[in-house]
Parts: sequence; C-alpha cells; structure tokens
Amino acid sequence: MTTLPLSSLSTPSRQPSVTPPELRSRIPLRPRTTISRPRLLTMLDDADPSVVTLVTAPAGSGKTTLLVDWIGADERARAGSVAWLTVEESDNDVAHLRSSVVSAFEHAGSHELSEAMARVPSPAGPPGSFGALLVEALDTVDGPVTLILDDAHLLHDDDALSLLGNFLRWPPRTVRTVLAGRFEPPLALQKLRLDGRVHDISPAAIAFTADEAAAMLARTGTVLAEDDLSKLMVRTEGWAAGLRLAGMTLTGARPPSEVIDAFTGTQHTVADYLVGEVLSNLPPHVRTFLIETSVPDWFTADLAEKLTGDRRCQDIIDGLLAQNFLVDRIPGPETGYRYHPLMRGYLRAEIARLGAEQIRNLERVTSSWFTDTRHPLFALQHSVHAADCTRIVDILSESGLGMVLRGDGPQVLDAVEQSPADVRRDVRTGLVSAAALLATGRIAPAVSILSALRRSGDGLGDPRAEVLRRALDLHASLYTGTVATPLDRALRVGIGQSGSPDLDAYASMVAGLAELHLGRRAAADVHLSDAVAHAQAGHLHLTALTCLATIAGSHFLASQLTDAHTAAHDALHYSRTHGLTGSPVHAVAQSVELLVGIVRLTPADAAPDDVWRAICTSPDLAIASYGRRARWALGASDEPGRSAPSERDRADLERPALPGFEALLAPMIQRRYLAQGELHRAAEFVDLTARRLGPVGEVHLLAAELHRRAGRLDAADAELTRVIDGTKRCLNPVNSIRALLAAAAVAVERKNPTRAFDSTVAALTAAQPESILLPFAEAGTTVRDVLTHNHGRFGLLEPFADLARASVPHSGAGVDRSPNAALTRRELELLRELPSWRTAEQIAADHFVSVNTIKTHLRGIYRKLEVRSRRDAIAAAHELGLL
Repeated sequence: MTTLPLSSLSTPSRQPSVTPPELRSRIPLRPRTTISRPRLLTMLDDADPSVVTLVTAPAGSGKTTLLVDWIGADERARAGSVAWLTVEESDNDVAHLRSSVVSAFEHAGSHELSEAMARVPSPAGPPGSFGALLVEALDTVDGPVTLILDDAHLLHDDDALSLLGNFLRWPPRTVRTVLAGRFEPPLALQKLRLDGRVHDISPAAIAFTADEAAAMLARTGTVLAEDDLSKLMVRTEGWAAGLRLAGMTLTGARPPSEVIDAFTGTQHTVADYLVGEVLSNLPPHVRTFLIETSVPDWFTADLAEKLTGDRRCQDIIDGLLAQNFLVDRIPGPETGYRYHPLMRGYLRAEIARLGAEQIRNLERVTSSWFTDTRHPLFALQHSVHAADCTRIVDILSESGLGMVLRGDGPQVLDAVEQSPADVRRDVRTGLVSAAALLATGRIAPAVSILSALRRSGDGLGDPRAEVLRRALDLHASLYTGTVATPLDRALRVGIGQSGSPDLDAYASMVAGLAELHLGRRAAADVHLSDAVAHAQAGHLHLTALTCLATIAGSHFLASQLTDAHTAAHDALHYSRTHGLTGSPVHAVAQSVELLVGIVRLTPADAAPDDVWRAICTSPDLAIASYGRRARWALGASDEPGRSAPSERDRADLERPALPGFEALLAPMIQRRYLAQGELHRAAEFVDLTARRLGPVGEVHLLAAELHRRAGRLDAADAELTRVIDGTKRCLNPVNSIRALLAAAAVAVERKNPTRAFDSTVAALTAAQPESILLPFAEAGTTVRDVLTHNHGRFGLLEPFADLARASVPHSGAGVDRSPNAALTRRELELLRELPSWRTAEQIAADHFVSVNTIKTHLRGIYRKLEVRSRRDAIAAAHELGLL
C-alpha cells in the first residue's frame, strides 16, 4: 500500500460514478500542472503492488490527470483491467457503496471480471457475507486488476469505512486498490503500515521542485529570474495550487518581481481560492481558531488555548491535520504547528476584523507565552506589534544581549527600529543596540551610541548596565586600536562577576580578545576560558565556539602548534555537536588547523580556499579582515592570476589586527610584493608594520630582507643581529626562526660557513620541538645547501634536518615558491624506499596502506622533485642530500 499526498490544482469536473477503461478518451485533461512524470513514477515504483493511497493537498486537483498519467505508464495497469469509481456522498450508504463497487468492476472492460461480478450476491443482501463473496469472486480472475476510488475522503459512514477497511486488509490476490482524496479517510491503516504494506509519500516529498515550477510556468509563457523563482518557492513551498495561481497573476504586464512581492494570502485570486476551496466548509469556531492562532509564526496547543480560550484546541488541530489542511506539524519537545505562508497571509489580513484592541491583546498573550517558554526574540517581536513599551524594554534588558550573542542581532535592530520613540530613548535599549551593531559590523553607529551614553552618564546607577557599557567600549576599541585604556576601565568595574551568564560571557570574551591584542596571552587565556564556562551555562554556543577558536589561535600565535591543533580540534567538535558548522567561526577554527599544517608543511583536511572564503563572509569586520588578509598572503585567492593586492587587501592592512598573527603574515606579504617587483610597496610595508606593531623584531627582519636583496649585506646583518641577540624580540616565534635562517643566508653570501652553520643549527633547535618547517621552505636553496653540505653534523637534530632539507623546493625558486610544494613526512619516508627497487605493492604491504596510496605519494614526489621516473627521483634525492 502506498500513501501518496499529492499537491494538485483546481477541482476537475465531476466524473461519472463509474469510469470505463478508455480513460484517456473519457477524462478531460487539464494543462499539465503535476509534478514531473519521472519523479512520480519513481515514487510509485517503490510502492507495494496491492494497495495505493493517493492523498491530495487541500482543495487540490489534477489527481485525475495524475492517475491517468500513471495508469498509462504502468505496465501492470495496461496489461490488466482498470475499475474506476468516483466516490460521492451517497456512497456513505453501504448498499449504495456495494453497488457502485460492483458496477465499477463490471465496467472495467474485462469479460472475465464481468462474469466474476455476476457471482456476487445482490448488494442489498446480508451485510456479513458480501465482502467475503466479493473477494472470492475476484480471486477467480487471473489478470491484474486496478481499482481506483477517487475522492475517497468523502467516505465517513462507519459501516462504509468498515466494508472498505476489511477489503484492504484481506485483498484479493490480483487486485491493487488506489485510494485518492484530499485526505486519508479514517480507515485504521496502522496495522497494514506495521506489516510494510503501506508506503507513505508526504506532501513535502511531492511538492513541486524549483525546476518543476519553472517548467510549469514556462508552459504559460512565464520565465522567471532565479531570484524571483526562489522567492516564489518560499511563498508557495511548492504547493501546486499556489504556483498555478501565481502563474495566473504573472501573465500581466507588471514586472514579475513586483507581482511576486504582492503575491500573498491577501492577493484576490489567492484569497478567493482559499475561501472558496479551503475555508468555506469549516465551522465558525474553527475559522475563529484559525484567525486567532495566526498571530504567531508558529504555535503549540497550549499557546492556541491561551489565544482562543478554547479547551478543544488539540481536537481542532488534529481535525485540521486529518483533513490535510494547510498546516504543518513541527516536531520538538512540545509539538508545534505552522500555517502555510499563503494561508497565514490571508488569516493575518482577516484578523483586522477583530479590532485594534483585541489584536493588541492577542499580541500581548503571545509575547507573554514566548517569554515564559524562553523564546525572547519572538516575545520581543510580538511586544513590538503590541506597542507595549514597558515589556519591550524589559525583554531587551533581560535577554537582549543573549539574543545578540546567539546571532539574532539584525532581528533585534529591526525590532528596536519598529518600537515607539520612548523605547529607543531608553539607556538599556541603547546598550543592546550598540551590541547588535558591533556584532553586525556597523562600528560607526555603535561608537556614536556609546559616546552619547558616555556623555549623558545615564545608567551608571545600574551595576550590570555599567559593566555592559564598559565591555561595549572595549569591544569597539578593538576596531580602533586604542585597547589598553578601555581594558583597564572594564577590569575596574569587574569582569565576569555580574551573575548573568550572558553578560559575563560577553565581557570575559571581549577582555580576552583585548588581552590577546596587547600580547598578554596568559591573561587572555584566563578570560577566554571563563567566557567559555559562562557561555555554556547560558547556552550561548556561538559565543563559546568563538572563545574556543580564539584559544586555539592563541596557542598557534605562541607556536604551540600541538596545543593549537588539539584546541582547534576541540572547537570543531563543539561546533559539530551544536550545529554551528555553517558559521564563519567554525571556519576560523578550521583555519587554525590549516595554519598549523602550513607551518608544519602537512596537508590540511579542509580545502584552504573554502575556509578563507567562509571566514570572509563574517559580519564581524575583524574576522572578515583576518580571512581576506590570510587568503591573500598565503596565495589562496580564488581569482585566477591575481597576485597584486586589491584596494580592499590594502585597506585590511590599515585595520587593527592581532599583532602575533599580523607578525606571522608580514614576511609573507613582503615576499609577495617582492615577487611582483613592487619594491616601493615592500619598503612602504616596513614602515606600515612599524606603525602597527611598534619597534619589534619583525620590523628589522623585513628591513634586513630589503637590504639583502639590494646587496647591502652589512646592513642586513646588523638588522638581523638585533633580532637574534634579543635586542628586538619577535612577536611571533616563527619569525625568530626566519631571522636565524636569513642570517645563515647572509653568512653564506659573506663567505662565512661557520656562522651559516651555527645559525642553521640554532634555527633547527628552535623549530624541532614543534616541527616548524615553513621557514626552511621559504629560505630557499641557500639554506638547503648549508643543510646538504653539513649532512651528518647535526647530531640529534639530524632527522629533523633531513625534513628541513626536503622541505625546500627543488626548483631553486626558494623564497617565491609555495610551501605546499615541499615533501611531506610520508613522501620523505617513501623517497627513502626508492633505492630498494621494491615494487609499489611490496612497499604498500610493509606500510599497511593501499597500492593506490603509494602511487599517489610517488606522483607527488616526482612532481615536487621535477622528475619523471624513479631513477631520476633517486638521483635528485642524492643531489639534494635527502638520501
């Protein structure tokens, strides 16, 4: 048995009670508005062949056309007989139903069926024997028989339903029954479903897809742009009647976008259809129920009872669902319900008849219920609709910051904008608005609000309001670069001690970010860990994820790569657990794993450009800027051939950023300028870095590179010496290694092999604990030659020296070559197997991997060594000191 709820269109003309087998010539076909035939047939092919139940959408039609289409394509139906009965109200009389069923079989066009029906007793006979004798007669028919009961929803008589139910539970061996109607009649099919004899296809499964909707509209001469089609699909949710009505309105001269914007439940063709086909037969108390429960976007039986005062709400809802009304069930801890967008649009228009005061009362009841059930955003929106100023401010004060932290900042701002002027002037509203503006990247208006509050001095009597104001000032300072003073002020009023999980999580998070900007990692980690605890207590999972990702980044900036990788892994696990994988913050956590892989020259699990692109979508300007800057500096741009920075790239370089991360990228950015021949920009970048980071070691590292490129070796040596001897400390430990390797390169050019060796040993010593290989790949052939010529002299560092040597690209491009071109650990291990001349299969067996994996690594080795054969790879490896 298959239950097939089908979205169809306008009611077809009434068919005769019995339809003869020449279906296509006798049934009036409408313009095709059904779902695609291949998709329908696929769904029907999944059905058990004994019984099919076809349920249409409310006021649906086209089921006759659909059934004819299916029967015409179904081999079993075409090979056998088709008996068609269109149920009428009179069929609720058992004798009449029996007569109609027998007549349908008699007129199915089969002589064998006609003879079988002649053996069935009169429909007016004893009720107990008719069903059994009908089944017995049909069992004598050898060919397949399809019985179609159209408009089966009209059956409601208990005896008629019992007769049909018994027939379905013990069907004849050759008969397949099709029940078609607007909703499934109460036939108690649960046991058949448990036995696997019922196959349900939900209305959502057979709603029109966007492609099917476009094809249907195209047949009326309407071709929609992609955006317009998407908007129409949101309005109709694939309901065929809605799409057909939209098609009728789109045939005029107005632009489609305007028509679709106006296509709601109040549009006259939609309203007329809903009233005439869906609402007209409902009792008055049900129509009142529909209007009053249309106030919220969704409701439960409990909320419906509070809105209507009717204790029969659950019975009314169950009745609507049983009749396949335009209402959907929303699963959850407490089942919710929502109306189809077009239906709710009509009902929301009808509610105006209740009068302004009653509407405001319904809005207040809804807001109160959403507050009690901890849905503050819905409560806020309905309080705004009710123009309840006191309630709006209370909700903003109690839950406004939490809504912002959960990502609802834009909705909060919309609610504030629609609120009365008294609400907008309130200090608590201003604080929440500033938080929402900062969260959505609108820094200037947020700073303006905070400045006004600071001048007025309002809210200073409320300790929590003062903590929030100080935290907001500190948050804004992260975008202006004046962090130290706002942080001190925030710490003086107490961070993380208010007792409010929302406020404590936010204040601690912002304090942690500020400490990180000032380079105080230990203090930053304390605040961020506190923020995670507060956020988890308040179920602020996005805030907790932000702090976890930032902690991972903090470890990375200290070159604690193992801890960074572990922390990033924990953040990603938290993100997946709480369904936040689509957030840009999830991509930030991925980027930490990616950066660890870049520094260690290990492959990443995620596609780099996908990660940076996702980060760039963040509404937080600092996060988006971080993504764009890293994407360009690391050469991950998706714009083919783009090597020069765009104006936005240069603008990002002017914005404040985490000093440690900026310090890591600085040599990469300078290297890209030099590779493009933009010496003036490379020189300007030294000054820019000095302004942004202060007199740190990175500035001298950048200056030394310019001197070395210009042949001023003494000047380069002097700059590097200040870094190496600790006079100028690097903000990022990776740059200390870069400075040592740069000093080694200068020593080689100055014919000082001893100092070159000593500097290289110092670099290996600093890099080995965390397996930092990126600086060696960047250093190029000069440092590789030092490693090669001193092979065997590095003692306990020898294995790591081999890895460092292998990390340098063979082409000699050195500083300009991507670090991804270096040999990975696994490739280096396989390289050492090549002189054995064992087969790939033998090597794979020893390493417990597949042959394809070995071959993939071999291709990588050949590509990176720029060779084409195993013999050439061995020779190149000997030349490079890798073997």
